[in-house]
Amino acid sequence: MKRVTIIGGGASGTLTAVNLIKHAGTEKIRVDLVEDRARLGRGVAYGTTLSEHLLNVPAGRMGAFPDDPSHFHRWLAGRGYSHSAEAFVPRKIFGEYLSTLLDEAAALAHASGSTLDVYDDEATDIHTDESGCVVRMASGSKLLSDKVVLAFGNFPPPDPFVADMAYTSADKYFRDPWNSRVYREIADGDDILIVGTGLSMIDVVLRYERIGHSGRIFAISTRGLLPAVHKACPGYPSFADELEGLTRITDVVRVVRRHISEAAALGIDWRAVIDSLRPVTQTIWQRLPIAEKRYFKQHLSRHWNIARHRMPPEAAAVIDRLRADGKLTILSGRLKRIDRSNGRFAVSFSDRGRYEALTVDAIINCIGSETDFSKVASRLVRRLIAADTIRCDELRMGLDATPDGRLIGPDGRPSERLSTLGTSLKGILWESTAMPEIRSQANALALRLLAE
Repeated sequence: MKRVTIIGGGASGTLTAVNLIKHAGTEKIRVDLVEDRARLGRGVAYGTTLSEHLLNVPAGRMGAFPDDPSHFHRWLAGRGYSHSAEAFVPRKIFGEYLSTLLDEAAALAHASGSTLDVYDDEATDIHTDESGCVVRMASGSKLLSDKVVLAFGNFPPPDPFVADMAYTSADKYFRDPWNSRVYREIADGDDILIVGTGLSMIDVVLRYERIGHSGRIFAISTRGLLPAVHKACPGYPSFADELEGLTRITDVVRVVRRHISEAAALGIDWRAVIDSLRPVTQTIWQRLPIAEKRYFKQHLSRHWNIARHRMPPEAAAVIDRLRADGKLTILSGRLKRIDRSNGRFAVSFSDRGRYEALTVDAIINCIGSETDFSKVASRLVRRLIAADTIRCDELRMGLDATPDGRLIGPDGRPSERLSTLGTSLKGILWESTAMPEIRSQANALALRLLAE
């Protein structure tokens, strides 16, 4: 019986397990899923219990299987939900969907003579040799396996860097925006600074608006740019053939901008042009030399993320209202100092050479998941890197691996035992964190592991 251990029970790990059981058919397989959080299938993205936290993709395109994108919407209808295919559904419902798929896979495994077991434990080390893998757990137990999948998901963000980092030990500095302490320990009238103006910031602000927070909220990022807003628009024809062979990011951008202009002349929204790139984005990224990738990461990635990873119109309406009412202020600039002063935070930042100051009661870090795996607070990752079992990719955006997820060690050879998917492959594929990419990777990875 083939044995596969999956470390991480969020969306990536759950869908890998589901696809392994689904595609195994009459072949017997043992799948062990290791996750030390109680709510399987949800991870950080779908672990929220708050109804105001919405999916950033319409329900009709959020199916868990690449050949059936409407599967989630049909599941909703079967459960009595009335959401349309174009609706932005609460993420907690999608978490329920993933948990249901895992339960169904476990039942299918039992009926077919396979096993799908879940371990409420933390994987702390992996040893591999010619005979297989040994996964060591925090409890002291071990799992023997032929293959191991590292399905890490998102790690907490790094602390915003300033001259004196002592602020990070303060009670009202919240490094992880998904920790429930954020909403329990900030008083109603507290003024809040959120570092980051992306989708995580949107989630935090929506929650404070829902609970009626009376204090002021400030959000800061280098440019003070917010995610674009989703808008229904007709499709735009692919122009992938014009991008073939381009190895300079400025040439790629030039072609994209030209098509945005041509689309506008036809009354077609720019979003349709960006969406038309989705099937070829990974191919374009892999073709770029490392220097071009670094240039994009440093100078253009924030603009891509704003255009590509959008917020629902419902969320945008709340943000606009709060800004108009003076309850939310968006700032641009670079943080210079964060000092403690009379129990509050004295924050200074510079914006185009002009220095500004701000005093707040609490700071919430929403700058995005740590992608440099040499810095993540994971015993397993640190041990695997120290043992030269895995290594960071050249851009420090994830792990070094082949495009199909085979992890690469220090000798430069793809592992025969260890694989990964999702956020760990961001540096390799660029677009690797949203459900359409994760479901395709999980399906392909399961088929590969079964064939090997």
